Amino acid sequence: MIQWKKKGLDTCFYKDGLQLARAIGAEGCEDSFEEIETGVFCWKRKCRPAVRMVMELRAAYSPDFTMIPGVNYNGNGWGTFCEYTLDRYHGEPWQYGWHRASVAAMTYSEKELEGNLISVAFFGEENGGNSCQLFEDNGEEVHRICWPETESPKALYLYRLGEAWHGSMEPKDTFISYIVLEENGKAKFGYRRALDAAWKLNDRERPLPLSQEEVWEAGIAYAKTLYTEEEDGFCGFNIGLAWEGNAWKKREANKYEIGWCGQNGMLANALLCEALHSGDKEAETMGFGVLDSWLEKATLPVGVVASYYDPGQDRYLEACDLGTAGLAYFEAAQLSEKLGSNGGKYLQAAYQICDFAVRIQDGNGRFAKCWHEDGSVAIREGTVGAFLVLPLLEGYRQSGDESYLKAAIKGTKIYLEELKTHGFTTAGALDIFSIDKESGIPLLKASTELYRLTGEKVWLEAARDSAWYLSTWQYTHTCHFGPSCILGQTGYDSFGGTLVSTVHEGIDPFALCYVPELYYLWKETGEERWLQRARAIWRNGCQHISDGTLVIDGKQRPKGSQDESYTVTRQGTHGRKADPDALRPDSIGIASQWLVAWPGSFRMEVLRRLKDEAEMWN
Repeated sequence: MIQWKKKGLDTCFYKDGLQLARAIGAEGCEDSFEEIETGVFCWKRKCRPAVRMVMELRAAYSPDFTMIPGVNYNGNGWGTFCEYTLDRYHGEPWQYGWHRASVAAMTYSEKELEGNLISVAFFGEENGGNSCQLFEDNGEEVHRICWPETESPKALYLYRLGEAWHGSMEPKDTFISYIVLEENGKAKFGYRRALDAAWKLNDRERPLPLSQEEVWEAGIAYAKTLYTEEEDGFCGFNIGLAWEGNAWKKREANKYEIGWCGQNGMLANALLCEALHSGDKEAETMGFGVLDSWLEKATLPVGVVASYYDPGQDRYLEACDLGTAGLAYFEAAQLSEKLGSNGGKYLQAAYQICDFAVRIQDGNGRFAKCWHEDGSVAIREGTVGAFLVLPLLEGYRQSGDESYLKAAIKGTKIYLEELKTHGFTTAGALDIFSIDKESGIPLLKASTELYRLTGEKVWLEAARDSAWYLSTWQYTHTCHFGPSCILGQTGYDSFGGTLVSTVHEGIDPFALCYVPELYYLWKETGEERWLQRARAIWRNGCQHISDGTLVIDGKQRPKGSQDESYTVTRQGTHGRKADPDALRPDSIGIASQWLVAWPGSFRMEVLRRLKDEAEMWN
């Protein structure tokens, strides 16, 4: 039982005589604390009307690990791009707008004390109009929520630090924040209670924008829109549409990708599924055409398909793409048989990827991030290498080849150890080299599959850890926007969406690809949170899907298309082609206007895997 008592203006929190934290009082203010559930306290401050306020909580330690969820993981610093680093800028503590963090204005710190892990989290109300700070001072970790909203001493815009932003507010006499204290938590994961608490406060009924049937139909329509036949005979799905002049146009460079953004393999399989269930011959021709083209025109000398295809350009390999391609060709082989065709060449392509993974795995179990065309390593670092575990597990499931299982277990263990040690994963957002969300996805998928294959509880616990880490990127609040911005006009709801990385603070629906794993985790553990999070990801990711008549920012969108990402922070640029020097501190609530291929692919994969799971859709 956590107890608290007043000491002058301050209020101290204790567990078994050990001080955990101290809430700093203020002259002329009345503070009250209500324990709304175990370890979760609502701190309410009443005062004379004020236009400026600071609520400060001091954790009684110098921390081992800190986090602003989705923004700053233990000071960041991993990678090569501009981001918030450390807890200060030139000696002045960072101040983050409430909307940047996946939990509004949340700060978190932890410390092992007397053999127990003590953690402190502090966060604000949804749309609180405030900001947060987290920094060390005299052996204590300072957690602050500050009014009015301020971003200083610099604000992170798109790939650069820019001018500070200072807001204002009308006088108010009541200020509310939430404290979450935990004793005997789990190192690097002590934020679990805080994430649950924030979710419960802001979760509410939100209708699904579209039915399953409408989502599937839209996905097939957009895949057909992106389908392209090149002069050299290559067939593929263009990576996406961007507004050029006065029309949506397919990309003319870097046009095709087997996985990640282009998702050529999985989109081809979706079309084969459409052919199987509806008899759509056009879909069947397109699907087989794309799968065959990658094998015939994009297979590298090392024996596996390239990640990208553009005539005349260098071809290279990314672990994320290659892992996705392996799974796609395993599925394609099965779909071919159902459609009356021989899927042997697809099965062979999948096993070639498995053999490549075994061959290039290092002695510690790691795979590189990417390789040159000849198979030599281009970039070695990054948790993203774990994507190659996934085809190995499917290869073992289908063949019983123990070498695949051995390599998969070895790889999964080393990458899970990195997450356990550092509290974050890296290099999954392939155009950004930093701490990110996407690199944590294969750890959840691999752990879940290993539990299915072996029944060993250690893998179920690893799946939990991975799911918790991914949850630090998931928005637990709705950012409301005014009618002057695009997202205010469209009614976009950030709840359930996920941030990209510590560098790119856009929200995207990439989490759609691990909805089935969260659903399975709920089934195996009975922990309702995973079903709730899966459904929130789905609902969030079904926003802004065009029915062919949708107009956003004056541009009518093709059926099935959707923005890649949405900006609810001051990233400072409007649209993909904005002048990077023309920073707009008020630019908030922006849609990317980049109608990329992958969201539809992920949605259709969820539908294929969970279409008969009634609990997911009710």
